[in-house]
Parts: sequence; C-alpha cells; structure tokens
Amino acid sequence: MKISLIRHGRTIANEKGIYAGLETPLSPRGAEDLRNLKFPCPEILLTSPATRARETATILFGREGEVEDRLLEISYGEFEGLSFQEAEKNYPKECAVWIQNPYKNPPPGGESISMLLSRLEGLLKDFKKKDRDLVCVTHEGVIRGILALVLQNPSAYFKFKIVNGGLTKIEAKGSFWQILQINYR
Repeated sequence: MKISLIRHGRTIANEKGIYAGLETPLSPRGAEDLRNLKFPCPEILLTSPATRARETATILFGREGEVEDRLLEISYGEFEGLSFQEAEKNYPKECAVWIQNPYKNPPPGGESISMLLSRLEGLLKDFKKKDRDLVCVTHEGVIRGILALVLQNPSAYFKFKIVNGGLTKIEAKGSFWQILQINYR
C-alpha cells in the first residue's frame, strides 16, 4: 500500500511567514504553480478540511476529495495568524515555554508535536486497515509528523523541509514503512 502526501500550494500566509489558520487561501502564485504540476488522478483522495488543501486538490485533480480531519495542520492556538516575531512579542512567556520543548508544550490553545504525532499514528493505523493506495492533500507539519513516525524517531520532525506542492510518498510493507520519495515535483 502506497500513500502519497501532497503539501498544499503556496498561500499568502506562507509568503508572509505567518502561522496559518484553517481558512488561508492559496496565493495567486501558489495556484499558478500547482497548474504546472501533473500527478495521476487517484481513486482515493483525502484532503485536510483547510481551504488551501481543498483548493489544491481541486486544481490538481478536479475534485476536493473526502475531508479527513486528522490531516489538518498542527494547531498553533493563540499563535494562529501571527508571525513568529509577533507571537514572541505578544506571548513572550508562552512562546519561550513552547520553544523550550515543542514536543511536550503546545502553544496556548494549540497542539504539541506529541499531540500531533498521536493523532497521525491513529491515522496511519486506519490507512493500513484500508490496505489501498491513496493520496492525501495536507500540510507541512502533518507530512513531517508522518515521516517522523515512519522513522520511529519523533525528533526527526524538524529534520524535513516540505515544499509547497511537493509530493512525498511512503509505502507499507508488512509491519513496517518505507519512505519512497520526498518533495517530488
């Protein structure tokens, strides 16, 4: 079983370095970049509920696909809509605690990396039960989290840079996972 993970196209929030909320649309440049990509149309297409993921799926495949809530980006809570500098200025203590250990400490009202990994672990187990190839249009944090789980190394979360519109592919072989490619375009 192969799982193709596509990061949504570039957004205005990406271009401004802002922690993106649920309803962040694609930028004109991001939509145009996607139109130049060619991926085979999948039988099973799942998307994050975020607008930018559903827009990406529609541009790439002509349909949104089925919304899977667990594909939503890690929640930045009170930091949503802010740049890192703004979060640090507006929430200095909370930001310091978060940065000290983002695996354990979530932003106020958000998710820690451990919380995200737990959510994604359940998702991967459900995917294995389906035992069918599928495509997911999702987010950088989700893809990094899945790669860290495949490697069985949570600290690998920060070792990956996932590009907008890039395709990352993993495969389940029996009881283990393999990474087939990262950031294909």
